[in-house]
Amino acid sequence: KADRAALGSKVDYSQYKETMERLDERMQALQNQISDQQVHWNKMQQQFSDAMEEKLDRQELTAFSNQMEEMWKTTIEEVKNEMKGDDTGAAGIKKQLPVPFSCLSCDRMLTMHVPG
Repeated sequence: KADRAALGSKVDYSQYKETMERLDERMQALQNQISDQQVHWNKMQQQFSDAMEEKLDRQELTAFSNQMEEMWKTTIEEVKNEMKGDDTGAAGIKKQLPVPFSCLSCDRMLTMHVPG
């Protein structure tokens, strides 16, 4: 016979399926948002390209265009990293806290990190 307490901790298949469907919907929405941003970026890039053709001082616009491309690449990388790293959660981040110590010879306060 199955223990009722152990049986209560099990996940119901319908609940699992519903959760997975919601997760799939959220992932689809995120993918749609990224593709919409890419379309918007392509439009903006075309507008900047057209503006560059009309301007006389192209060095300024080239630097600005390069800066915008770098910002876009970093944003895409951050979104990709967030999508990959979502399963770790906040518990995966560990930060060492400083612990105050005093010097044995001069009694001056020192800040040391506890190993581990």
